[in-house]
Amino acid sequence: MDNFDLILDNCLKEMSSGASSLDECLARHPEHAAQLRPLLQTALKIERGRAIQSSPAFKARAREQLYAHMQAHPRLRARQFSPAWRVTVSLAALVAAFFVTGTAFAQSALPGESLYSWKLSSERAWRAVAPDKVAVDLSLADRRVGELTAIASDPARKAEALNGYNEVLTRLSSERDAQNDESIVQTLKTHKEKLSAVGVSVPDLDNILVPSGGAVPTPTPAPQLMPTIIPSLPPIIPTGVIPSPPAIPTLKP
Repeated sequence: MDNFDLILDNCLKEMSSGASSLDECLARHPEHAAQLRPLLQTALKIERGRAIQSSPAFKARAREQLYAHMQAHPRLRARQFSPAWRVTVSLAALVAAFFVTGTAFAQSALPGESLYSWKLSSERAWRAVAPDKVAVDLSLADRRVGELTAIASDPARKAEALNGYNEVLTRLSSERDAQNDESIVQTLKTHKEKLSAVGVSVPDLDNILVPSGGAVPTPTPAPQLMPTIIPSLPPIIPTGVIPSPPAIPTLKP
């Protein structure tokens, strides 16, 4: 601690204890009076502020004003829900979670299984809200073909899967137009190959792929180009060569 800090510390202690006043401290240290004055004055103001205590009247008036402000600006309380309402919300959340989980498990169900009806119901809901019905029907047709190939050896379950596939085929047949005809036909041709590989025949599928009139049209063979017959020309005689005259036969007497 240097000399100025020591002087300042001593003056603060003396002023705090009442042993010296501000002017007395400055008079004892005239060489530092310019620096000590603002510091000691600030210390005095702080000390006087600590000594100030609120009167009972001020406290009462402040309490009344605070209470009036609270009445004019009530604090919004958090909404309290009854126990019955909380139980209802919990059950609804549980049912929603069960529905989502069950729908996910149902997507792998096959005809004849307990979750297959749930699977079909979720598909109908999906198609109802989808903007592109053709894309959904193509995806559903792929699912039905996958089911048919998985249960091709079970006649009862195969009949149920065929009914579902025929329903999708009926919709796809009515949805064919110039914009999506190629994608529908290509997808159905792939289906026919897969079903034929497991020995499943779908007449409705054949009717869509084969034009009306029966058999598949035989492609028209490309026209054959006829060879051009060029008549033979006499040999060309080189320029400047005079042909020999034909020999004249000699007449004997």
